[in-house]
Amino acid sequence: MEFKKIMTELLLELDKRHIPYAIVGAVAMGFWGVRRDTMDIDFLVKAADREKILALMKGFGYDHAVSSNFADQFVHFIRTMGSVDFLYTKKEKGIIESSTTFRGLDGKEIHVALPEDIIGMKLEGIRNNPKREMKDWADIQSIVELLGDDLDWEKIKGYCKITGMKDGYDKILSFR
Repeated sequence: MEFKKIMTELLLELDKRHIPYAIVGAVAMGFWGVRRDTMDIDFLVKAADREKILALMKGFGYDHAVSSNFADQFVHFIRTMGSVDFLYTKKEKGIIESSTTFRGLDGKEIHVALPEDIIGMKLEGIRNNPKREMKDWADIQSIVELLGDDLDWEKIKGYCKITGMKDGYDKILSFR
């Protein structure tokens, strides 16, 4: 997948169209030092920007592969362009607003979800799709092993409560 090219073009267009975002998933984990192979780029955007996203991705030549109330997945007929997922949030303030900014090689600002928020999204993924459980727990473990002392543990505890995974907090703590 041509990550640099795709990300650069998408980030420029998201900014040009005034669409706030945060990179989430495996690519976001990479910004925090956790390496994992991935075949897609995941963005979190506001649900109100969905129509802008659909037009943007169509303009880039991506086909709408999967759609739900919470996400859209796009694939390109050129395989090296990979797939791009957009997850939607209805919250006024949250992960997007608390994201941090990294600078790309070209000096471009890149908004990346905080590690605690990535963990929260992984917990949500486990709750919503048990088939993802092994991969998501492994991702959570990798984040905690690398960043454990620097994480906001109260925020993680809050995500465990919100997702109904109170026992998950003890499991996450065991990764330290």
